[in-house]
Amino acid sequence: MAMSRRCIPYTPRRIELATAKVALVTTAGVHLRTQEPFDLEGDNTWRELPSDVAAGDLMVTHGHYDHRHADEDINCVFPIDRLREFVAEGIIGGVARKHLGFMGFSQQIRDLNERVAPEMAKILERSDADAVVLTAGCPLCHRTVVTIQREIEMVGIPTVLITLVPEGSRQMGPPRAIHPNGFPLGDALGGPGQVGVQRQVLRDALRRWEAREEPAIIWEREYSDYVADPRIMNNGEIVAHD
Repeated sequence: MAMSRRCIPYTPRRIELATAKVALVTTAGVHLRTQEPFDLEGDNTWRELPSDVAAGDLMVTHGHYDHRHADEDINCVFPIDRLREFVAEGIIGGVARKHLGFMGFSQQIRDLNERVAPEMAKILERSDADAVVLTAGCPLCHRTVVTIQREIEMVGIPTVLITLVPEGSRQMGPPRAIHPNGFPLGDALGGPGQVGVQRQVLRDALRRWEAREEPAIIWEREYSDYVADPRIMNNGEIVAHD
């Protein structure tokens, strides 16, 4: 039976962050270059991404947000390099064996709710993930990702979402989330090559994961070091310039 959005699933963390293995789940259309691309008209399939994947072996297929920054630096939406840095520094215990990529522009909402999200959650339940960080692409993806997030919580893994569309995500009832204020779609963790900002955003997301607060609270965060791209507006659309 589907759970009402008014009732938010919430799994308290049972271990410390320094021992936790973290998985990434994104609805921003991330997949291996060797995998079949997503169908831009709508797709309810997902791609499993291995723990040892190189950032350069990943790409984005998504037609509903400007992903040129992620094309340049996948860590903008899928912070695999930042996770590895955090392992080396002892901030987290490890990178989980499996990660999941999805294109959240889904026209088959019932299938998403009843089959897709639960099956994605089961994949992580059967892996070694102790925590999951989620990101999204287009506005609809920011709703779809919460559906997946809630299912992951229901199998007993605490999660945190980095949302750029907080009102859309809030309507779906995210267990935990942060909102980097002023970032355009496609820059979930900051712009390409903005390693310091990406680290700050990921660290804040993990602090939200650690915090023993009530579910559905979205932390608003400002990042003064973030450098905006004048070609991209806050809604992720391309801006023409002379």
